[in-house]
Amino acid sequence: MLQSKSVLARLLANENISVEQGNYPTAFFDVENRTLGLPLWKEMSADETDLLIGHEIGHALFTPQTKEEITVPGVPHSYMNVVEDIRIERKVLDKYPGLVSNFKRGYLGLMNRDIFGTKDNDINEMGFMDRLNLKAKGRDLVEVEFSEEEMPYFKKAMAVETFEDVANVCKELVAWLGDGKKEEQEDGDETTNGQSQSEESEMTAQDIADLFGESSEEQSEEGEPSESESDSDEDGDEGEESGAGEASGESEESDQEGEKSSSGEESEEKSEENSESSVSSGAGNSPDDVPENLPEIKTEKAQRENMSDLVEETDKLFLQGMNRAVYDIVKVGYKEVLENRKEFRKKLTEHDYQTEMDDSSRDYDAFMSENKGVVNLMAKEFEMRKAAYRSARARTSTKGSIDVNKLHAYKYDDNLFKQVTTLADGKNHGMMMLVDYSGSMYQQLDSVIRQTISLVQFCKRVNIPFEVFAFTTDNNGRNRLANIRQAGGVNTKFDYEDLVFIELFSNKMSKSELEYAMRTSFFHGQQPRCMGPLERLGSTPLNAAILASQFAIQDFLRTNPVHKMNLITLTDGASDPARHISGKDVENQDRGWAKRYVMNVKGKQVEIASRYGYDSSNTSALLNAVAGKNVQTANFFICTRRDFKYEQHRLLPWDTTAQRKAQKDMRDNGVWIMDNADGYDRRFIMVDKSASMSGENDEFQVDAEATPAQIARAFKKFSGSKKGNRVITTKFAELVA
Repeated sequence: MLQSKSVLARLLANENISVEQGNYPTAFFDVENRTLGLPLWKEMSADETDLLIGHEIGHALFTPQTKEEITVPGVPHSYMNVVEDIRIERKVLDKYPGLVSNFKRGYLGLMNRDIFGTKDNDINEMGFMDRLNLKAKGRDLVEVEFSEEEMPYFKKAMAVETFEDVANVCKELVAWLGDGKKEEQEDGDETTNGQSQSEESEMTAQDIADLFGESSEEQSEEGEPSESESDSDEDGDEGEESGAGEASGESEESDQEGEKSSSGEESEEKSEENSESSVSSGAGNSPDDVPENLPEIKTEKAQRENMSDLVEETDKLFLQGMNRAVYDIVKVGYKEVLENRKEFRKKLTEHDYQTEMDDSSRDYDAFMSENKGVVNLMAKEFEMRKAAYRSARARTSTKGSIDVNKLHAYKYDDNLFKQVTTLADGKNHGMMMLVDYSGSMYQQLDSVIRQTISLVQFCKRVNIPFEVFAFTTDNNGRNRLANIRQAGGVNTKFDYEDLVFIELFSNKMSKSELEYAMRTSFFHGQQPRCMGPLERLGSTPLNAAILASQFAIQDFLRTNPVHKMNLITLTDGASDPARHISGKDVENQDRGWAKRYVMNVKGKQVEIASRYGYDSSNTSALLNAVAGKNVQTANFFICTRRDFKYEQHRLLPWDTTAQRKAQKDMRDNGVWIMDNADGYDRRFIMVDKSASMSGENDEFQVDAEATPAQIARAFKKFSGSKKGNRVITTKFAELVA
């Protein structure tokens, strides 16, 4: 939801404001930093959400942009807030009439929740500012009475047009309700706009509607605006113009009355003396400026306190996920990767590593030659399943042109028309791979790189667009940290600062670039110590890489017409634990020890935990949010036999029958395949090099003096590797086709 509401907020604000969701007690808009803050709400209706966003957008559009401009010495912030809310809400509804019904239904919902604390109180027994606040927000939802004395001030508050009007009205209200109220009452027979008291008290429904900029007709019983509401803009404009005129006249005369009042003079003097301190501390924050007997606005205070009750339970810490700006920093494009490799290989040559590179180059050529058979097998399986998909959806039409060759059989065959078979269009496929470049991959990296190259060759063979990324942690500090922290914002966020997202292969590469990338990657698999600083093995930030992949997939789909997207990870273990970096939205730093997190990923609320044993479940939750229903996911897990036993007990607890079957599959095929495990649609669990999708198979070699039993065992081992290879390629083609 945050993603769509962020777009809505930016469109309404007519500028690229920052929209942040964090550990806030309520919604707010920072006029200086142009930031809209949204809390993690619970049970908030769409109308209530639109109301709160629309209200804050009103501040973005119409409230002055600095604290100095919105500071009014001698006026409490609550008074300024009530009157300014009247102004900005009327203006935002004039600008966007479509929000009128959302505001009405939203305020109705908030009032039903008793946000303003009026449940056990008689509204008309409350103070003037409370009744003004309720009437301005509730409109025709509440019946509020104002006395003859209060009506001029009500009119002026409802008719404010500029922030200067707001400041002037608030000064008058403070003078009237505070020290100057007694003097105002003595001169009560004098009106501020030349009208008599009897005229002021005659406030008709049309007068109130004019102040709100609405038609006097009631809305429908269902809470929807009446048909005449769409035509109320013209009436509202006229009403606002007349209201503004009255406010202007009232302001001039009331200023004159204020000059006669001794308390008003004292207030003016205090304002001038303390103007500088008030500006720095905020409106109404200097207690010396405010009259001691000024009534408190109870509804405003209740709203501030009760809105925090609508925020999600506090035992979960809300984290900011990765944004596009951070992704652009952590991603390393393939051109930069290739340039770094060329420079580092020069250094290797200078340090007598040329022999190792030459040997690796010969091994690479042999591997590519052997691998053609496996790639052809994968391609054959893929094309067969793709053809089956089209055939199963073929439609045969027997209407249209008459087949003249069948006319002679009209007496015993009704099928006289030419048959036309229409085949369904085959789906366009795409593939993205994430390769683990963690330190624990040192022993398995050769096997994983070979596996990856096989997948790349398969994609080239069947003309599937592809991208391959390696993920690791930054070990050489490419001066990225400061930029990442700035791009990530100041709120509490998921710890992704060490992630390096390296583009290894892409279908955008030229033929020579792809050949060089595969050859050098093959060398890195054989000699991991010869990897440059950019690609050096680190830890396993798989969860951070999955967050980054959401933007990689967006870019991939934007440039490739793909119907079926596949996301594949090649790892040797679980991700690093989920951690967070505390930000300004966490007031109590003790909450930094929180073990339960919630994060917004692609509009979905994802819950994760920073506890031992939750690494796989965290990956599953993030993977489901990023992939959704439109992306097929698979995992190639290269593990030791000890890891295999652990996976058995973790994924199949207490199911000894299933565990024995997994052991048998591993013995017979060298691979254990599980569907719908750890958030993946299919997992391929392989022990070291026991099986692969590459051309690397055990050679059938026996000694000349081998016994028949030894020959049989060697042949069984050789056949087993071939069988495992076929099982993997078949199951993989079945998944991606």
